[in-house]
Amino acid sequence: MGVVSKASSPSVLRLGLIGAGGFGSYTTELLDRQPEIELVGVADVVPELAERLGLARGVPHWSSHQALLEECDCDAVAVVTTHATHRDIVVDAAQAGRHVFCEKTMAITVADCYEMQEAADAHGIKLMVGHKRRFRPAATALKHALADEGLGRPLAVNVRGFFGRRITGFWSRRDDCGGLLYWAGVHDVDTLRYLFGEVDSVYAVIGPKVHPEVSDQEDAISVAMTFASGMVGSLQVSTYFPMANYHTAFGFDIVCEHGGLAYDPQRLTITSQREDQDVQEVQLAHNEADEAYDHEWSSFAGWVLRDEAPVLTGEDGLRCVEILQAAYLSAHLGARVNLPLARDERRPFDGG
Repeated sequence: MGVVSKASSPSVLRLGLIGAGGFGSYTTELLDRQPEIELVGVADVVPELAERLGLARGVPHWSSHQALLEECDCDAVAVVTTHATHRDIVVDAAQAGRHVFCEKTMAITVADCYEMQEAADAHGIKLMVGHKRRFRPAATALKHALADEGLGRPLAVNVRGFFGRRITGFWSRRDDCGGLLYWAGVHDVDTLRYLFGEVDSVYAVIGPKVHPEVSDQEDAISVAMTFASGMVGSLQVSTYFPMANYHTAFGFDIVCEHGGLAYDPQRLTITSQREDQDVQEVQLAHNEADEAYDHEWSSFAGWVLRDEAPVLTGEDGLRCVEILQAAYLSAHLGARVNLPLARDERRPFDGG
């Protein structure tokens, strides 16, 4: 297929999409709402998927990201492939001079993340990692509530990530996704960083494996964290809890110096109470993702086109992966793991 050429405009970001599966198709719908972004090409290692989406969107298609980078006249690419492929695609895109929007999870190891960021820096391209959960109404409301000086500083947080979902696709394969936390806990690890700052140490335990017919990853995992501020946190995740679905799981309970906060995802409420005061409750209209995705993509376009300060960077993606990897390393070693991890750390995913 020949080179695709479009009239250059400083007000439009020409974007190539790498990954034409279900989420890739959804991403094109998100891009329809972005006046400053134009989809100009699609690639997927499954040629039929690339062809189907390319024809549906009226843009050229390729069967490899290398071919798209060589032939598509794009300013940037969106990477919406399996986690294990992100490193190679992002490095290739950076070397080709394309800015990158990489969907979470950035990669499986911090070693890969550092190589991705180093390639971006070396070639002068911008790298954003999509972590839209922090921009959804619930996280925004929690951030606002935590700013109430009357509550005092946060002391502890617990996130309940129990829901019922049969795992399918690449999420069921550890080599492709990294493990349960990498797809079911990644949003909340990022939200914890957004709300409370950096994590200093991680200790994790993995529960018994009782559903080997479903996936080769763990059925349940529990993670304890200490933050640089001194507060402590915990996150539990399992996909075998029938009383909630993915969208009604991940409630937050937060203990503060002079009170507390709770987010109930089933009732969509933020409840707070200071010492010796009545309970206050905020009812959220929704906690949908559309506006959060719009916020990310609009920021990416503004960053590339006008060098506006981005809402997310590769650093956010890297620090999130660091916590995830540390959890699995901790479970592997049976010991607490201190952060930051070494830049070349690949354990336990290297078999070491």
